Amino acid sequence: MNQADNRPIGIFDSGLGGLTVVSSLRKALPNENVVYLGDTARVPYGDKSPENIAKFAIQDARFLAEKGVKAIVAACNTVSAVALDKVEKAFPHIPVIGVLDAGISACMRRKASSIVIIGTRATISSDAYRRGIHALDPSVNVRSIATPLLVPIVEEGLQDSEIASAAAEMYLKGIPMRRSDILLLACTHYPLIRRTLSARLPAGVEIIDSAESCAKFAADRISSLGIAAAPGQKGWEKFFVTDMPFNFYSQAKKFLGHELEYFEKATLPAEP
Repeated sequence: MNQADNRPIGIFDSGLGGLTVVSSLRKALPNENVVYLGDTARVPYGDKSPENIAKFAIQDARFLAEKGVKAIVAACNTVSAVALDKVEKAFPHIPVIGVLDAGISACMRRKASSIVIIGTRATISSDAYRRGIHALDPSVNVRSIATPLLVPIVEEGLQDSEIASAAAEMYLKGIPMRRSDILLLACTHYPLIRRTLSARLPAGVEIIDSAESCAKFAADRISSLGIAAAPGQKGWEKFFVTDMPFNFYSQAKKFLGHELEYFEKATLPAEP
């Protein structure tokens, strides 16, 4: 029998989006402790170069590693698509979990013949989702659309506004979708704008939330690695941001549905 491992799970994202993973993970593993880092000083990652995305991701992961985490979840599709291998190489002794494989697995379980993927410019330009899906089933029709305005809309708390509606209409109009199709939200910010996106889809189109898929994927990985926390305890949460702490706090509290028990502005470690 494996001994309980009460070290926290580390989760990072460029901003608010990774909170969707925190929320889903806490439902799946309420006894786990969580340390979250939102790199709000440099959000969004999706319009940065692959080199800078990798540099930022390694700095974020190093911050979490210094907090003594037992696993790192890159709750950022851009990092998962562009730089996850570099994070894994930089931290060979800590399991690193990304959202990309989780999202692809969730799509393939539905056995849809057509999948529309929306994400940041960097995620879509990497072609990682399309390649991953076609590696498993080359017959699936995959269409990928960069939707860069959605991240700043969510970061500003405007996901239910007329601005959000106009952006969703602009990105989704002219894309033929049928009842059996899937829309994959390949950015952890996008579940927060899901209602607005859904209103512009034909009835019956299924939306797959990469954040929810990632939480289930991470829960399975934690269990399989034998590093689950002691059962029955109530896990704690700690939140760190690199900038704009008050904006993050108000948005995070609204999304998570409770006060943040620990919240602090972080200074990322210097590169070695």
